[in-house]
Amino acid sequence: MTTRERLGSGGSGAGGYSRGRSSGGGDDGSSGGEPSVTGALPTKLYFRIGEVAHALGLETHVLRYWETEFRSIRPQKSARGQRVYSRRDVETLARVKELLYERGFTIAGARKHLREGGIEPLEPTTDAALRGATRIRNTLIELRREIVALMDELT
Repeated sequence: MTTRERLGSGGSGAGGYSRGRSSGGGDDGSSGGEPSVTGALPTKLYFRIGEVAHALGLETHVLRYWETEFRSIRPQKSARGQRVYSRRDVETLARVKELLYERGFTIAGARKHLREGGIEPLEPTTDAALRGATRIRNTLIELRREIVALMDELT
């Protein structure tokens, strides 16, 4: 018996040959979007990383990587230090999976798409002009303090 036969016809068993970039999504014939994933989850508030990975058909290291790339995915940590994802986190992860794997977005493109949809927070601006404006503002505030102090001395 070959490895492929042991794992199943498509190799999508425990070895995970087709995990990640599969075009079909869930086993129920759905597209792998939010409704099928959240509908398949048990009715509880938080999920461990293994549960989420299994529900989405991804490996846990992919979820951990996406946490570093998407600011909207921030699972809490349990008292034992395990990641616990809220239902909203799982919905966001399902949306990221759809954008990356099914619609062919890059990570930067998915981030931008989620930001435009109000899911991903705006990135902090590191523009040099903003830093310059902040420096000017701080200088003006200091000058104002000095002028107020001088006016107080005159009265």
